[in-house]
Formats: sequence, structure tokens, C-alpha cells
Amino acid sequence: VGPRSAEHPHRPCSAHGPSSNGQVMAPACGKAAMPTVHVAVVLDFMCPWSFIGMRSLRLARERFSDRLAFAPVAFTPFEFDPPGTYPAEGTDWTDYCRGYGEAKAKFLLEDKLPRAFALGRDVGIDFKLERRIVDTMDVNTALVVAQEHGVAEEFVEQTLSGHFERLENPNEPSALRARLEALAGSPAVASLKAALASPEKGARNAARTAAARRKLTGGVPHFEVRCGGAEGADLCLAAPGGPTSAGYFEALFKRCASAAAGGAGVGAEACEASAADP
Repeated sequence: VGPRSAEHPHRPCSAHGPSSNGQVMAPACGKAAMPTVHVAVVLDFMCPWSFIGMRSLRLARERFSDRLAFAPVAFTPFEFDPPGTYPAEGTDWTDYCRGYGEAKAKFLLEDKLPRAFALGRDVGIDFKLERRIVDTMDVNTALVVAQEHGVAEEFVEQTLSGHFERLENPNEPSALRARLEALAGSPAVASLKAALASPEKGARNAARTAAARRKLTGGVPHFEVRCGGAEGADLCLAAPGGPTSAGYFEALFKRCASAAAGGAGVGAEACEASAADP
């Protein structure tokens, strides 16, 4: 169950404290300013590595909340397969793997998936093999709305958990409405209704995926971690690895905090799951 490659469809088998929306805010006036970390993510709601990466990011960020400030995460949703690839009820994960043939299915189901599930357990995720693979156009649209209303990260984590741990269809309209209403109120629900009904929904989803593909050099999730400003990035990865553990992000944040303390700059890097396929 490696990261999802744009070319090789291994897919799902293959401060000082948080604000009300979970983001760590900058220090109050009179306090020494902390460096701000900017994180951008290309993610796929059908990709277990996206869930592992986001959970790992959250755990690491919590551990650095007294040393770094964090800007809201910027998301680009990615549609691995075009809408219509799967039936409305979805495709069973095991059946999907078996579609690759006996030899590869054995490898995926008896080797790669267990290893991915173990990594998930390390960050508190209880993956369920019974989940079903669906297209993600509607949930991608809802993520855009969530981002517009400042609740994207909470929306992403709750949706990924609902799908992989509680076997929810992430496109279920009533669940999308309820989640956005709980996070951002009725204005977000009104925005979602308009976005889902728009005749441009499919074209916008395709355009987002095309833009995401241009960013990718490997698979999804694709993380960009930048320190000190969204444009002038000062953070990089010193050791090989990928976003499959909190320790991965902690190493990045430690380098950012150390560079800020010493007045040194470090270069920006794109961080992708493809570097850490177990």
C-alpha cells in the first residue's frame, strides 16, 4: 500500500495554544514572535497515506506549539480516478486489490496493507479493511468550501476518520452538510449547496486535479513545509523519509525552530509520501 502515484495506480492498495479552529496562533503582543510554519498539502480522500500524513502532522504540531506558530494548512484535493470509475455504492477494498490478479493481490493484502495499518496504529488510526472506494468529486468540493470558511483541517481529519475508521461514504450529502454546519455554521452549508449544484462542479474538480498533478513529483499526499513565510521558504528535510510518522514532521519543525533561534536560513523542500513507502 504505497503512496498513490500519478503514473502507477497502486491507489488505496498500493503562542501559545490552538485557536477555536485548531490552528496554533501567533504570540500575543509583548511576547517574542515565533517563526510561522506554512504547510500545503495535496491529498486524496481515498488514500490511506493522506490520513496517516495528516494525523502525523497534527501530532507533531501539537508538540511544537510552544516554539512555532502555524498558519492554516492549505489544501488541494486530488481525484485519482475520474468520476464514474466506481459504482455509486463504491468498490470493496479487498475486491479492488484482487482486481490486480492473484499474485499482486496476495502481496497487497498480506504484506503492504498490514504494514500500512501498522503505521496507522502508531499514530492512533484504526483502519478498517471493509471500507469501500468511491469517487471524491463531492467531498473535494466540500473541502474547498471548508477552506473558504476557515475549517479545512478539521473537515479533512473528520472526513478521513469517518471513511477509514467508521466506513462512511465521504460523499454522503447529509454528512457533508452536518459536518460543515457543526464546524462553520449555516453560511458554510449554503455555500456547499451552491457548490454541489453548480454546473461547473465537474470542471472545477478536474482543474484542481490537473493543478495538483503539476505539483507532484511522485505520489500523494504531497506536503510542502515552509518556515518564515509562504513564499520565502526556510525549511527542509535533512534526512530521508516521508510523512508517515509524527517524527518526520518533528524533525522538520525542530530544524525550523533551531534555524530561527540561530538566525540561519534553511531551504524549502517538497515532502512526499513516495519517499517513505514502507
